[in-house]
Amino acid sequence: MEATSNEKIAEALKLLEEAAKDKKDEIRSLVSNKYTHLKTALVDAEHSAAETLSAAQKRAVEALIHAKEVSTEKVKECACKVDNHVHENPWPYIGGTAIVALLAGYILGRKK
Repeated sequence: MEATSNEKIAEALKLLEEAAKDKKDEIRSLVSNKYTHLKTALVDAEHSAAETLSAAQKRAVEALIHAKEVSTEKVKECACKVDNHVHENPWPYIGGTAIVALLAGYILGRKK
C-alpha cells in the first residue's frame, strides 16, 4: 500500500514537472508581468520620494538664507546699540577691560 502511494506521488510529481516544462514560457510571462507591476509601483514611489526630498531641500536652503539675513540684521543692530552705549558711558567698559587684562596677565604670568 505504501509503495502504491509513493508511486502515485512520484507519478503526480512527474506530471507536474512535464506540465511545468510545457507551460514554462507561460509561467515565466505571468510572473514577469506580475513583477513588472511591482517594479512600476516601486519606481513611482522612488520618483515621488525624490521629488519630496528635492522640495524639502529647496525649502531648507531658503530657510537658511532667510535665517542668515535675519541674524545679520540682528547682529548689526546689537553692535550699533553696544557702540552707542559705550560712547555714552565709556568708563565702566575701560575699567572692565583693565580688570580682565590684569587677571589674564596674573594667571598667565604665574610660575608653577
